[in-house]
Formats: sequence, structure tokens, C-alpha cells
Amino acid sequence: MELSKTQAESDSYIQIENASTSRLYASGNIFVLGGGCINTTIHSGGMVKIKGTLRGGEVYAKLGADIYRAGSDSGTATFIEVPENQKICIKTAMKGTTIKVGSKKHTFTETTRQVTVALDPSGRLMLEEVS
Repeated sequence: MELSKTQAESDSYIQIENASTSRLYASGNIFVLGGGCINTTIHSGGMVKIKGTLRGGEVYAKLGADIYRAGSDSGTATFIEVPENQKICIKTAMKGTTIKVGSKKHTFTETTRQVTVALDPSGRLMLEEVS
């Protein structure tokens, strides 16, 4: 109980291989460098980078998100959110993946590859697919 009263360090970060049914919180970056995350909630005051698959769960990234694969073939609900001045990059976004930039939201209804999501200057959600 005493430990939970301790102030979090301002530049904390997390770097792990995998996470399953977990909750990850850091004031800085969170990097998942192995297979990925399953049903995990991530809150980052920095950047979130997942080199594997994000399947189920939620990501909140203050400085943007870079994800190799989001969602699953079965359409498992997967949510990724960043502030209005940041972007989300996903190499493969599967059906059922929902992204939110600022107050604008989009749910993928089919597999989409090489997508970058951000708000344009007028505040519209822009999904750019890179070939």
C-alpha cells in the first residue's frame, strides 16, 4: 500500500517482449518488441510501438502509435487512440480495429495495409494508405 502512494517518475518507460491480459502504464514510451499484446490496456505519456500484433485491448498514446498488426481475423475489438496533433501508423489493420485521433473515430471493416491516420488542418480524419 505504501508503494502505491509513491509518485511515478516523470520519465518512466516500459520495454518488454510480450504482454497478455495486462495493464501497462508509463509516463514515457512503451515498446513491445516481441510477439505483441493480447487483451492488454496500454496508457503511455509518450510513444507506443508494437513490433508484433496488438490483438484485443486498448492503446492510449500521447505521442503517437506505431503498430505492426492490429486486430485479428475474427474481428476482435481493438482500440487505438492518440491526441489530435499525433498520428497512428499501422502496417496491417484488421477488421474490427478502431482508431481515434482527437475526437474523430474510424472502425476498419476490412483488412487495410500500410495505413497512416491523422487529422488534416480542418480537423477531418485522414486515412492514407501507402502502397
